[in-house]
Amino acid sequence: MSPRAASGETARRLKADFPALEALRARDRGMFDSLVGVVQECAAFNRRHALPAALEIDRRVREDHDYFAWDIAEAGCGHGLFSLIIPERLGGRGGLAVAFSLAMEELCSACAGIANIFGAHALGLVPLLTSGSMAHWDTHLRETALAEKRGEPLIWAYAITEPSAGTDVEEPHFLTRARLSMRAERVKGGYLLNGRKCFISNGAVARWLTLTTCTDTARPLETWTLFLIDREMPGFSVARNEVKMGQRACPASELLFEDVFVPEDNVLGREGEGMDLGALLVLAASRAPVGAIATGIARGTLERLREWAGERRGGRRPLDEQSVQMALADMHIELQKSRWAYLNAALAFDRSLGRVLDSSLTGGVLRLPASLRAGRNWQRLMKSPLGRGIVNAVMRANTTGEEVTRALALASLAKVVGGDTAVQVTARCLEMLGTEPCPQRPWLEKAFRDAKLTQIYEGTNQLNRLTYYLAGLEGGLEVALPEPLLMGVR
Repeated sequence: MSPRAASGETARRLKADFPALEALRARDRGMFDSLVGVVQECAAFNRRHALPAALEIDRRVREDHDYFAWDIAEAGCGHGLFSLIIPERLGGRGGLAVAFSLAMEELCSACAGIANIFGAHALGLVPLLTSGSMAHWDTHLRETALAEKRGEPLIWAYAITEPSAGTDVEEPHFLTRARLSMRAERVKGGYLLNGRKCFISNGAVARWLTLTTCTDTARPLETWTLFLIDREMPGFSVARNEVKMGQRACPASELLFEDVFVPEDNVLGREGEGMDLGALLVLAASRAPVGAIATGIARGTLERLREWAGERRGGRRPLDEQSVQMALADMHIELQKSRWAYLNAALAFDRSLGRVLDSSLTGGVLRLPASLRAGRNWQRLMKSPLGRGIVNAVMRANTTGEEVTRALALASLAKVVGGDTAVQVTARCLEMLGTEPCPQRPWLEKAFRDAKLTQIYEGTNQLNRLTYYLAGLEGGLEVALPEPLLMGVR
């Protein structure tokens, strides 16, 4: 198929699967075409790299859980998968939650483990955007995009979970009672980090990490802080990789911090802003793509079940039976519910944060020469209280805590709907397959194992139900935007 024909087919499929995008196309053809381009690149990556390698990579990691397919990561560079959410003027594609969610559904229709390498990488980058840490954009974001263009994956990760505190660190009400095992101690020029983070996707292979922890275990909520971590910092090590049931291609690691010195400049936002900027706002951005991950797993499973049902056995096709047709219809209905849920959440997030990133001031800054923005004077300004206050003022002028809270509620809903749908659909497809050996069986079994994780990471589905209730129904949870303090004066 020619590139033009492939683009047309992708556009037709998106319009059929997402009627809301057809309305978007009528208002903003350029944005729609950009989304088509993203999905088309992901489909090409699947055909050329993910589908031929997925089962073999899954097998190798099962036998050696320290194995990582660097060749697959390098192949992702050629399709722009490491720079999807990096602003265009910094060398990326400039996508936000909608673009990334569509990308994750497409990638996960082939292999969720491979896709999660790029998903966890984007999650690691998100705090640089949500915290408004523009001082690091021209250094770290641009560096990541340039490395991708050289075919050298510079991978990121996001570290929040601790061995004795998983769900607790993702919700303010629980953090006050969490059994935390890690803290950052303020010292001259920065902080000393001690403790462990666990279940960190990409943790073993990431060059950079964004991490949240407290500076006072007696007041964790008030001192929860977001840090930028270089894996080359003395005292950092990977304790182990988990032995995983599903999504094996992307490692989940336990990370050890032993007197890791983090300079003051590597605080993203201000000390104590980590719950809102480093957790809630990040989860508002990431849970819609997790719903899309789950949707992609379910979609890939249904595609393979339809292949099986279309093959003749004893002169008959299962697909000709009305019971099979109704079962496929039921599962596609659930798939569409999942799609609508994650698209609604992604649109809500892009509306809130997108206005901040598209503001005249943000655009004006990005139009300045890169050499100026990376210079010492600019960096000093953006890391100062004045620079931080300006960024906070821009954020408050272009969105509200109410909008971001609504986006968090919808994202939690999307994550629940997607994860539960993926588990239910993959289980039903395996039941319909029965015990008969067939080429589709290894794919369906892998999809069933991959699907379960979507109910667990980015907050368990139980936590997400509580978050949806508190943020979307009861009003007991609100994301607080940082105060626009200028030179220490409100």
